[in-house]
Amino acid sequence: MDNRKVLLGLTKIFFGLIYKDIEKYREMRKKIEDFAAIDLESEEILFDFTDYYREEFGSSLKRKWVAVKRIIQEDELVELKQKAINWEKQLSTSGKRSVNCDPGGISESRVILVTTKNYSHRIYLGRGIFGEVTLIYKDKGFQPLIWAYPDYRSIAFIKFAKDCREKFRLDKRALSLDKSGMKANFH
Repeated sequence: MDNRKVLLGLTKIFFGLIYKDIEKYREMRKKIEDFAAIDLESEEILFDFTDYYREEFGSSLKRKWVAVKRIIQEDELVELKQKAINWEKQLSTSGKRSVNCDPGGISESRVILVTTKNYSHRIYLGRGIFGEVTLIYKDKGFQPLIWAYPDYRSIAFIKFAKDCREKFRLDKRALSLDKSGMKANFH
């Protein structure tokens, strides 16, 4: 089998987490760890970019990103988003989420987010899920596109994305040398 064809469309999984209660964050982090080992974690930042989550979560929100030691095909992000929605429901209290968990993918060339919300720059991927490229890698760094959320423009996320990209490149290189195929090492 030509491994170059297998390597097309690969992305490193990450999760963007917004939360108020550190214990709920830890519960969500455990669900992610049960899915795949966490190999990168951003610094915690204050999530004060919008009031969008205030009614559901309250104020004084925090934000972190974690990446897992797992590479998938980009089209698998649909299933991953549905899994994250279920995790959010499991941690809900009185019908309100306690953690917002948004998966995405980071490759050599871009950061992809997946969402249930449609908008003009998003592409329908199936099963109620839309995708968007939110940052591109250009001129030796990630550049946010005009619709990128403010937290995805932050220094903390740009650093996290760069670290993920480097890890992805190393993992992908190891994968291309492995004749037994992608699933053996990364699934």
